Amino acid sequence: MADLRRELWDRYVGQLPPPTLADLTEEFVDEHVPPLDRRDIDESGLTANQRQWRDHGFVLKRRFIPDEILDAYYKARSQLDRPHGWDSPAPYMHVPEIRDLGLYPPLVALLDELVGEPMAMTLNLTGWRSTERNWHQDDYLNPPAVHGWYSAVWIAVRDIDPLSGPFQYVPGSHRWPVLRRERVRLFLTPDERNHHDWPRKTERFVNDLLDKEIAERSAEVRSFTGKQGDVLVWHARLVHRGSPPAVPDTPRIGFISHFTGVTHWEGTPELATHQGGGRYFVQDIPLR
Repeated sequence: MADLRRELWDRYVGQLPPPTLADLTEEFVDEHVPPLDRRDIDESGLTANQRQWRDHGFVLKRRFIPDEILDAYYKARSQLDRPHGWDSPAPYMHVPEIRDLGLYPPLVALLDELVGEPMAMTLNLTGWRSTERNWHQDDYLNPPAVHGWYSAVWIAVRDIDPLSGPFQYVPGSHRWPVLRRERVRLFLTPDERNHHDWPRKTERFVNDLLDKEIAERSAEVRSFTGKQGDVLVWHARLVHRGSPPAVPDTPRIGFISHFTGVTHWEGTPELATHQGGGRYFVQDIPLR
């Protein structure tokens, strides 16, 4: 009977009305999530960074990355004449300047402090234009067992032009109901679910639902127009987007890197250690 219900669902899902946010989200159980996300913790011993993270879902650090590391990455990235950067999701496997930047030791220490276990680099976005990826949370893009043991960073490699389509985020939205991968994918057709870029397929309903949620909560939307060396670290469940540029093709010279807790990556991956103690998951993905 269950197989028949699923067959009928898959046959007609494309004809169903758009889902509600409640259809796509759930609440997490404390035992599964990082310490700072649990409902009942002793806040008296939290650092300023941890309190900011718990309350607002992001931490902003000004002039955090030294110029020499930024300049080395800028030089390496400038050799690639492609506005949207490398197509590979893990160019850190091939470009040492990416490892030096994304695994800068004070940044690694900050990530570990916020999430509560050693974090390892898993993904880089190296475009110098806005992604224009609309409102979403990162958690639903991950395997279910990650459960928020995940974070991402946005580094201003050069000063960010406000006309370029800055990274935008909604403070406190990490406390909203959590989009879940299996629930969101349920509302895709079978062909869409099997597509390599299935997250893009979900935008047709996720975007509108989060737009509506922001409006109904009268939630604040902030833009990150960082100066060179500024770093924004955001929570796996923080609602965010790459906003549309006010002037098309305005460069946005930044670097984005995502990190997963070392015990929460799916399967049994190989870990490598960078100089200074930073970690990254070994992935057999060519540079392209």
